[in-house]
Parts: sequence; structure tokens; C-alpha cells
Amino acid sequence: MTIVQKLADVSPAQLIERAIAMRPEISQRAEEAERNRRVSQELIDDVRNQDFFRIFLPKKYGGLEFDSATATRISLEWSSADASTGWVCGLGIVHQWLIAQFPAETHDEVWGDNPSPMTCGSYAPAGEMTAVEGGYRLTGEFHFSSGVDVSDWAVLGVFFPPEKEDGPPLPGFTLVPRSDFEIDDNWHVMGLTGTGSKTVVCTDLFIPAHRRVTFAELVSGNSPGYQVLQSNLYRYPILSLVAYAISTPALGALNGAVDMFVDSVNGRMTRGAVVLGGSKVKDFQAVQMRVGRAVANLKAAKAMLFTQIEESRAAVMDRGEILDVSGRLNNRLTQAKTVELAMDGLDELFGAVGGHGIHTSQHVQRAWRDAHAIGHHISFNWDALSSMYGQHLLGLEPQGQF
Repeated sequence: MTIVQKLADVSPAQLIERAIAMRPEISQRAEEAERNRRVSQELIDDVRNQDFFRIFLPKKYGGLEFDSATATRISLEWSSADASTGWVCGLGIVHQWLIAQFPAETHDEVWGDNPSPMTCGSYAPAGEMTAVEGGYRLTGEFHFSSGVDVSDWAVLGVFFPPEKEDGPPLPGFTLVPRSDFEIDDNWHVMGLTGTGSKTVVCTDLFIPAHRRVTFAELVSGNSPGYQVLQSNLYRYPILSLVAYAISTPALGALNGAVDMFVDSVNGRMTRGAVVLGGSKVKDFQAVQMRVGRAVANLKAAKAMLFTQIEESRAAVMDRGEILDVSGRLNNRLTQAKTVELAMDGLDELFGAVGGHGIHTSQHVQRAWRDAHAIGHHISFNWDALSSMYGQHLLGLEPQGQF
């Protein structure tokens, strides 16, 4: 068992202030991250050195075990400067929580020498997992592994072999160190370009038996990691915590776009003779209405987001409850709705940026593309999520991920 020496204390408020202070640097690096199709190693090192990867790390390994609201507020700040950076770094934070769900042997293996590793992930079960003595052999391709270029480990969704001869395979996660896999550089997309969400390629890898946690364990509130750590933080159902790391960047994109649009429009004049050339853009009622609608979406989404996060926090961390189907679906509905509100708000702003606003150097167009890319994530399909919630309220079996 490895126990890390106690590190310096830091409060949630201090971490949020540090995240705010990073916004100018992240904004300056945004165009570079998009051009390179990845965030820089320097930025990840900065995130690590400022204690952000300790937020969900167990205290036993020098972690802080803070609440989900802290991580979400930090993600919101980073994503306001660049959604790709907020996406990758937010996952780097929350994957510490996911690693904590694995058995204790995995904790020592991952955190023993490096208590703040960067970890990418590919969640959809894929590949071929074959049982062998002492573990498994894994071969397969694992897509959408955000931040893989700067990661020390990869969390991979797999199907574990059936426990009974005629039983179904068991979906879950395993962990693979960077030295054991290759990267297929295939990330050429219209949004979230800077996330570098390339494909992890594994070829006949040996996976020790302890690097295993099933989806069923991840929604049970009694995962192998919780049994060892005995902290209520690790009793959240996976999607009621992890999925906020990839829904919040859409809201951050809107948050930052509102700030940038208001700043830029104040001194802008129309040009040409078609539509009142030489007039102040901010004097047009149509522009005023678009700003008002975008901010209304932003305020509504923030209120919904943090109200739901606090409701779940009080239940899980204060009262030690395991979220039931209703609690889990409330989180999924919130995640999907905040993404939809963010996209609609950005549609309003992008409709008023004018010809100059379509340049790839402009903040609003990148935020618009990033949020719409998030909206295409299977976890936030509004039609599917709203239907799933309606099924539950109408006494039907919900169909989907929750």
C-alpha cells in the first residue's frame, strides 16, 4: 500500500481563483491548440502543478476529495476561454475519480509513483478481451480518446468475458499505461479540434486481473474502490458525476462567447451601404435581442446545472445515499439540457457576428463549433434524453444511458 506524504492544503475557492487566473493563457493558446489538434504538454503540466488533478484524488494518495461543484466551476472557467481545453483538463480531473473505482492494487499501480497522472478515456466498450491466467489479453481500437497525446494512462471501455459459460459479456473499464498502446492520428473534425480525441490502438496486451471495474459496479455505489476508500465521494453513479466534465464545456463556450461578443460589439460599426452603413452595431435592436436571449440561456443553464449538482451532492456526500433512477435521470436531463441551451445561445450570438466573425481566429465562431460538436455526443442527444426522462415519468422502463 502506498501512502503519499500530505501535500499543501488548498481550498475550493483557491482552486477556482487559480482557474480564473489561467483564462488569459488558455485563450491565447486556443488557436494553437486547434491548429495542433491537441492541448500542449506545458498546459497539462501547469494544471498538474496547480493541484487541479488532486480534486477527486483520494486523500490517502494526497488528494482533496472535493465536491463536484468545484470541478464544474473550474471546467466552466477554462471552457470560457477554450472549450477544448476545458474538455481535456476536466476529464483529467474526473478520471482520478474513475480510477478510484478500481480495486486497491490498481490505485497503487497508477498513483504510487505519480499521484497526478493525466488520463484519457474511450468509454464505448470495444475490442476483444480474452481471459488468460492472471488476467486478460486485449486487442482493439478505442475511439474518441480525448487528450491521448498528453496522457500517462488510458481508461478503455471493454467487454469482459462472461462469468458464466452461457452468460453475456460484462461491459466495464480497464486501464492501460501509455507505454502499452499506439495512437492512430485520425482526429480531423469541425469542433473540439483541440481535444486531440484520437484512437488508442491495443495489440495483444496483457491486462492484469485487478485492472477491472464493471459498469454495474460503477452505478451500484459499492464499487471495489469504494469498498476500500469508504468515502461517500466514490458512491456517485458514474454518469451523475463524470458526464458533467463533458457537458459543462458547452456552457463554458457560451459563457466566454457572451463576454467576447459584448466586448467586441461595443466599438463596432457597420460597413457598406446595404444596412445602415456607419451605424453602431450595438444600437440595432436585433443585436440587443440576440444578446439578451443568449444571456437568458446562460443564466437558465447555470441555475439548472448548479441546483442539480447541489441536490446530488447533499444526497450522496452529506446523507450517504445511493442515487435512485430518478436521481440519476435528473442528472442526465440536466447535462443534456444545459448543452442544448448553450447551443441555442451560441446560435443567437453567431447570427450577429457579421462577416468578420467567421474568421478562424475569432472566439465566437470557435465556441459555436465546439458547443455544436458537444451536442453531437451520444450522451447529450436531447431527443434521446428527454424521451428517456419522459419514459420514466410515465411509468415505462427508461431506454438509454443513466
